[in-house]
Amino acid sequence: MRLAFTIFKFFPHGGAQKDMLAIAHACKQRGHDITLFCYEFQGERPDWLKLQLLPAKGLSNHRRAMHFQDLALASIAAGHFDGVVGFSRMAGLDVYFAADDCLAAQLATRSLLTRILPRARSFSTMERAAIGPTGAKTILTLTHRQEDDFQRHYSCALERFHRLPPLVPDAFRDLAALQAKRNALRQELGATEKDLVLAQVASSYHTKGADRTLRALAALPDTIRLRLWVVGAEKHPGGMQRLARKLGIAHLVTFCGARNDVPAILAAADVMIHPARQESAGAVLVEALAAGLPVISSGICGYAEHVHNANAGTVLREPFQQQQLNLQLASMLADHARRQTCAANARAYAQSHNFYARADIAAIAIEKSLAAKVATP
Repeated sequence: MRLAFTIFKFFPHGGAQKDMLAIAHACKQRGHDITLFCYEFQGERPDWLKLQLLPAKGLSNHRRAMHFQDLALASIAAGHFDGVVGFSRMAGLDVYFAADDCLAAQLATRSLLTRILPRARSFSTMERAAIGPTGAKTILTLTHRQEDDFQRHYSCALERFHRLPPLVPDAFRDLAALQAKRNALRQELGATEKDLVLAQVASSYHTKGADRTLRALAALPDTIRLRLWVVGAEKHPGGMQRLARKLGIAHLVTFCGARNDVPAILAAADVMIHPARQESAGAVLVEALAAGLPVISSGICGYAEHVHNANAGTVLREPFQQQQLNLQLASMLADHARRQTCAANARAYAQSHNFYARADIAAIAIEKSLAAKVATP
């Protein structure tokens, strides 16, 4: 089949972007021809992936998204594709990969002013086009909560949902090889073997709660020797760096930026922290389990259920309270036996689940969803 994949923006370290590329590659390996439509592409394009950059314009994200939708629908129609797989909310999809939580559910808790702003109205219209009664035949979901929200706000039939397992990169299969890099990475990132290393992977510092982490670090007793590694792309890192200085902990924090060796970094750390404000799934939580790390996560994260089921750390209650995070972090860092138990539970849980098959499962679901459409003359 000739498949059109759509996503607004591609950048190498985004969660939805990594999923898109893995699923596209799985489809390619199954003999399908893949063309990606987007309005921005960062990083190196794989030679097996055809790319069409569309010149979407607009002074705001929602304007660019709506213009992209118009351009993509016209280009796809002209290309006579067998099916359209979308990783961003938009009209014209046969299969929708729900990388984001239900916008309608989020807006239901916001003020009237927020709900009537052009941004909210535009993205709500695009979500309704993707998930509503005339939307995608198949919705690839990540969590049970997504399905509940989509059903409640769009009356989606259950048979439209196909829940995918978490995705863990193949690099985590060989944990011993990752741990062999521990000493070198610790030296590079300013930690010794005597230090406890707290890791946070965040492509958007504020959304993922990096400020919450910094405040919890500042509240720790001086007796705990700790380093914090904040890993991930951020357009404006200065704000968090200033907060670290204001809190008097800048000497304990390394802002690592975007890196390609996240699996090795997690294997070199001692605890993963992820007090996100918004997180539909949170693949990094499952990656931390695969790396054998105790995890402290906010309850808003879709994959926090795996941390709870693995008995591999702490899932914070919602609504978030900074004092609770402070206490849980101090408790975890002060209790060596607990960290060892959580680490062992994390490894056992990851080994008992197949966290490496999501792309293949998604590719099969896409084929089944499009089979009837392709068979129709």
